Amino acid sequence: MKKVLLLVLAAVLLISLGIAVLAAGGGYSDVSDGDWYAEAVKALKEKDLMNGVGGGSFDPDGVFTRAQLATVLYRMAGSPAVSGDDGFSDTAPGKWYSDAVLWASENGVVNGYGDGRFGTNDAATQEQVAVMLWRDAGSYVLGPEYADENGVENSAGAWAEDAVRWARVDGLLTDAIPFEPKADASRAQVADMVYRYMQLLERFSDTDAVSGATSQADGGNGSEEPTVYFTADISAEGLVKIYEALGWEPQGKVAVKISTGEPPASNYLRPELIGDLVKKLDGTIVECNTAYGGSRSSSAMHKQVAKDHGFTDIAGFDLMDEEGTMEIPADGAKHLKGDIVGSHFDDYDCFLILSHFKGHAMAGYGGAIKNTSIGIASPSGKARIHSGGKSDVSIWGGTQDDFLESMAEAAKAVSDYLGEGERIVYINVMNRLSIDCDCDGNPAEPDIHDIGILASTDPVALDQACMDLIFDAEGNASFVNRVNSLNGIHTIEYAEEIGLGSRAYKTVSIDD
Repeated sequence: MKKVLLLVLAAVLLISLGIAVLAAGGGYSDVSDGDWYAEAVKALKEKDLMNGVGGGSFDPDGVFTRAQLATVLYRMAGSPAVSGDDGFSDTAPGKWYSDAVLWASENGVVNGYGDGRFGTNDAATQEQVAVMLWRDAGSYVLGPEYADENGVENSAGAWAEDAVRWARVDGLLTDAIPFEPKADASRAQVADMVYRYMQLLERFSDTDAVSGATSQADGGNGSEEPTVYFTADISAEGLVKIYEALGWEPQGKVAVKISTGEPPASNYLRPELIGDLVKKLDGTIVECNTAYGGSRSSSAMHKQVAKDHGFTDIAGFDLMDEEGTMEIPADGAKHLKGDIVGSHFDDYDCFLILSHFKGHAMAGYGGAIKNTSIGIASPSGKARIHSGGKSDVSIWGGTQDDFLESMAEAAKAVSDYLGEGERIVYINVMNRLSIDCDCDGNPAEPDIHDIGILASTDPVALDQACMDLIFDAEGNASFVNRVNSLNGIHTIEYAEEIGLGSRAYKTVSIDD
């Protein structure tokens, strides 16, 4: 009897130990208590964020798809209701991943491959996991403590370097296994990174910063944040009021840089909207000819468009490159040896950059930075910017990022020339929010309702604020996809990097 009792006790003890081992790994037969990922697997299962593969297995060495990772982050966000289309060619409505991918796309957490595909069933690489977590965290602007040049991010793609550096410094990467950015992430590795990310969020839930990183809306450089003024009143009166909120007092001759719009049906800012402000400034509407075909590639045709669109009825109109060009310095630029603008540019003492914020088929989006760079450049200057400094004749020849960075460099050259930004201010009008630019005579109809008018003395803060509103807007999938597919946000990122302005800002509504 004593022997039987001992056997029974031994059996009970073994069963108890077995249960403890299984519990530590979430109840999976292939996850043991001592595994480096066991705690993460259990925690994610308890929160119903990441489950096994069936048959009591977790499959720690298996791959994890991009759609599965989007689903985990969607569940972390509380699985909010979504509607619309994600814009990807390889996704379909009504699937297990549909809401998650749509949510992730609308919130800037995921991009496609640039060819319209999301890569639904593709294995997520280790650098892609880092990027998606980083974007979910708000694409934090990295502080000086992230400057170590010897990290694993050196072997990551340029688009992923900041995310991998953030993940390394903030403890999302384990020492248990090597981090290989371009290799497929295992299910165990994804679970561990997501779990560490959750712990990071919990540790800093009462602050706006993570290990010295600062959200792009929270003051990345530690200096006083520029102000972006906002009004929902998209009217002539609202435009004048938001300009007055800037407190800017121009001296001398004032240029108002707009886009005259490509015929027959582009979404240019109408004269009835901007007329009162232009007259208040006693301003001259200025433009430059285009570097492509269409109705505005020669001075005669362009002036006819300005007349047909009603601009000559409200103010003087000047094609700044009609009589030639001038080159202004682009100090410290990586791509541009100088910025080629119209020769009349020097005739003006101050500039108001009045932009229609919208998508763009080459830049991803168009706002203050683009209007200040491409907009003020002559056709040869436009070619130099588009080609990344490689040609003054052809717009082709540079990479996409070369083009985006050259826009930022040209905008900074203009700002520097105008008294280090003292003689230039910026207004973006967020109406008719098509994915296509005003240079498109037959743009796509907008999916996003009109939002308002924003103004700032800082073009980087202004474009960032507009982009933030786009990413928060209902029906934004096509616009977000246009921006992300062309890496459009990089213009803003690089503009901040070279000192044109700050992505951190504070918003002041003049409607309150």
